[in-house]
Amino acid sequence: GWRQMYFLYAPLCLLAACGLRGLLAAAGRPWARRGAWVLAVAALAVMAADVVRLHPHQAAYFNFLVDRSTPERLRTRYGMLYWGTEYREGLEHLLARYPDATLHVDAASEWLLRNNREILPAAARDRIVTAGEAGRPANFFISSVSVPRYPLPPPSLGVLHARRIHGSTVLTVKVVDLSLADEAAAAAARAAYRAAAAGEPLFRSAAFDLHLDGRTLTWVMESCRPEDTRRTFLLEAAPVDPDDLPARRRERGWLGRSFRFEEYGVRFDGRCLARRTLPDFPLRALRVGRRWRDEAGERRREAATIDLSAAQRR
Repeated sequence: GWRQMYFLYAPLCLLAACGLRGLLAAAGRPWARRGAWVLAVAALAVMAADVVRLHPHQAAYFNFLVDRSTPERLRTRYGMLYWGTEYREGLEHLLARYPDATLHVDAASEWLLRNNREILPAAARDRIVTAGEAGRPANFFISSVSVPRYPLPPPSLGVLHARRIHGSTVLTVKVVDLSLADEAAAAAARAAYRAAAAGEPLFRSAAFDLHLDGRTLTWVMESCRPEDTRRTFLLEAAPVDPDDLPARRRERGWLGRSFRFEEYGVRFDGRCLARRTLPDFPLRALRVGRRWRDEAGERRREAATIDLSAAQRR
């Protein structure tokens, strides 16, 4: 914060003061000067009202010169909540929803999760255990948007709570173990499973079956135990036209979208199900699999490439 305090805030205040002074100087007549003051106060009041309305997420304020009406536009193009303060709202939602339970929580950033836990009262802190501290799969997952992300929608399975600002999702709280959720969430997961299992898998491995329906990829794991999901799921997409990739990805030719199961998956009825949406540009291939560390701490990886143009499995 000190960089903004010393090098941004003061110059912007000086610039605003000089602008107002110049406007008043140009307005020679009394009515024009009063109009200039009214204009300045009205502009400040509109901004202040927006900031108050967004509290406690006022840091995500964008002025009306930026397109705020297109869904998820700000999330995918700008940094919105750099410091991750939205995690506190996610924790408070879980604490209120499960008032007597010990919460095993994972998050997109565990250190931000721990920092926000320290803000809470002592009794609340004692009920929150992070996945890293517990050494076991989490039952809940909190994701936020602190930096711009490629335009992929947030997860839809098991969502308990979501916060949107200017049409963009900045916080998602989801349950991983659907035995802890309401029946509606479990019914939605079962419906997704039935829809995926009804078709022929796009890819089949010893660990999971992969189904593709339009732009939606679904991982289905039968007879799944919580520890079976501790590995990172690989997902990389290669476009037909390399120019569809962000500039920093074009040389490599692949868009990486690997994920932890807790972020996009749920456990129910002895099964594990994860679902992700592919980019909306034409794809020529997918690379899927998993990676993990073995007992000796060595990095291991299993991956396969799916040729979408010829519908071949390699």
